[in-house]
Amino acid sequence: MHLIITHGPGRGTRLVLGSETVRLGRDPSNDLIIDDTRASRQHAEIVLANPDTWLLRDGGSRNGTLVNGEPISRTILEAGDVITIGECTIAVHAVQEHMSTFSVKIDPATLQRKLQGEVAADGISKSLQEALFEMGLLNRAQHHPEKLVQQVIQIIRSGVHFESWGWIRWNEDGSRKANGERDGVSASLEEIDPSMTLVEASRRRREGLISSEVGNAFEASVCVRRKQALSAIALPLMGRDNEISVLYLERGSGTRPFTEAELNWVASLGVHLTVDLENSRLFSDLKEAHEELLESREQLTRQEKMVAIGRLASGFAHDLNNPLGSVIGFLQLANRDLKSDSGDPEKSKVMVQKALDAADFCRALCRNLLAFARTRPFKPGSDLPFNVHEVVKGTLDICEARLRDSRVETEVNIADDLHLAGDSTALRQVIMNLALNSSDAMTDSGLGGKISIHGKSLAAGGIELIFEDDGPGMTESIANLAFDPLYSTKETDKGSGLGLYVVQRIIDGAGGCIDLETSPGKGARFKIVLPDSMAQLGSEEIHPMDVSSHWQEESQ
Repeated sequence: MHLIITHGPGRGTRLVLGSETVRLGRDPSNDLIIDDTRASRQHAEIVLANPDTWLLRDGGSRNGTLVNGEPISRTILEAGDVITIGECTIAVHAVQEHMSTFSVKIDPATLQRKLQGEVAADGISKSLQEALFEMGLLNRAQHHPEKLVQQVIQIIRSGVHFESWGWIRWNEDGSRKANGERDGVSASLEEIDPSMTLVEASRRRREGLISSEVGNAFEASVCVRRKQALSAIALPLMGRDNEISVLYLERGSGTRPFTEAELNWVASLGVHLTVDLENSRLFSDLKEAHEELLESREQLTRQEKMVAIGRLASGFAHDLNNPLGSVIGFLQLANRDLKSDSGDPEKSKVMVQKALDAADFCRALCRNLLAFARTRPFKPGSDLPFNVHEVVKGTLDICEARLRDSRVETEVNIADDLHLAGDSTALRQVIMNLALNSSDAMTDSGLGGKISIHGKSLAAGGIELIFEDDGPGMTESIANLAFDPLYSTKETDKGSGLGLYVVQRIIDGAGGCIDLETSPGKGARFKIVLPDSMAQLGSEEIHPMDVSSHWQEESQ
């Protein structure tokens, strides 16, 4: 084929297409120079796709490339095509090889009129290339199959005349369903009333058929019932698992029968429609699977939340039960002593104090839960100092029953004059949680053990506490998760997974730090550094001595 500039700059210039790439543009290095400011320097190129077939590609130009008046990004060139770049018009002309040395002058307008006449003779009013381009613009995957077929029908109708159409499918039980139109109105299978002789033959033979190919059978199935039916096309569309649907087009009287050229034109679009329908189905399946996955994830999240709530509730009940039992036990002993004629008031006071300490232990557990459930700020504790040794020893006394059951011995090596200011309950929570964790670990091992707590003051201010046990220890993976909330290696009903989390929150809030050293079979060692003043967890709880004043404020 030859390219001939028929209008604009360079008119009369001719170029023979061969195996080499032909570049078009304003730059002098191009094979076909287009001296037009609307042309880009490297505007487009023509490459050999296969023998006797050339592909025109736009190079992302500013003003675009037109073929037969339509903008393109790429297209197969055919004889008679007219390429327009700016003011330059280039005709594509087919010549015999022996004529390649002669200059051939043609009139593109005359050539186009001739080609349009040939198209009209075949009954096709749109080029296949243009129809395929329009199909490429469809947003196919997200459309419902029936909507997609309707869009493709509109493209087919712009190139081939027909009066009725139907898309016929078969259910698993062999029954048929269809959607389509008759005389521009949506119609059911009965209203479309297609030639099932033609449809079944096309489906069985898996090839496109024109009514003339089934001859008298078409007339018997359609014309006898509907005199207006003159010609029809049936085109099978292959689906998944060899599932076949049929696209049916029909013309009435007063028109000419479908031609083989029209069948081939429709079949070319049918191939693309088949792929688009499969893509639509896959997109629908993927969307459905994605929605099911989201729903499953939602259900799993709800289940995980319920499991976490159950674990939290059972663990909290387990942790609260022991000190609450101590409260009841100490109060019963004090009550018995008070009722006895030989009772010792001093002994009763000790029992009541132990009950108060155990009750404070219960309150500390509730604070653990509040600290987890609410991200509340720490607030400064009292400026009054407290004795660290007494707080640590008193906390271990409250835990005595648990420690004894676990066969755990305790050793406290803290100077009597070591003091901190602030909230002693915060330190009590730290020691309590560490002690109970060690006790539970030794209970699981069944070997018992020893807990040692050492404390000293630091030259730079604050104190250092070393809490260590000779229990089973932890692996590296468990140690990395030890301070995470709700993480626990205990059974579901024996731990809330909040102990070490709250310990770290208290120490961080006080401006201190905690480090864990452990390994399997070698126990655990916690190194805690605390400033001179402990902070207090923010809480909405009411101090027992302020109850009456609180009620008075609420009643006002």
